[in-house]
Amino acid sequence: MVTSDSATYQEALSRAFAGIKAILQRRQLDPLRYIVDIDSGQPVFAHRDTHLLRIAYNRHEVLSMEAAIPHEWLVEQAGEGHENFLRTVDDMVLQLKGKVQATGRLL
Repeated sequence: MVTSDSATYQEALSRAFAGIKAILQRRQLDPLRYIVDIDSGQPVFAHRDTHLLRIAYNRHEVLSMEAAIPHEWLVEQAGEGHENFLRTVDDMVLQLKGKVQATGRLL
């Protein structure tokens, strides 16, 4: 998938956010309690080879996970890159769930 225009890039980001929300729900977490940022604070359409994905529990710095996601993983709808993206997100969510549970907060 080529992401040379802003509409295509926005579509890829929307799909990524939807996939992350689905993983949170599958792991029985309330997606409204989690903040998902991709490249927070960076120019929106600047080309980059990797994207910084951050998932945080209610904006708590210590209750967050970050991962560098290759650009190809973010924009692929199917295939190995997409599966790698979903696996990485699932691992992040499981680790974050453990951190949140350890504090006794609601998931």
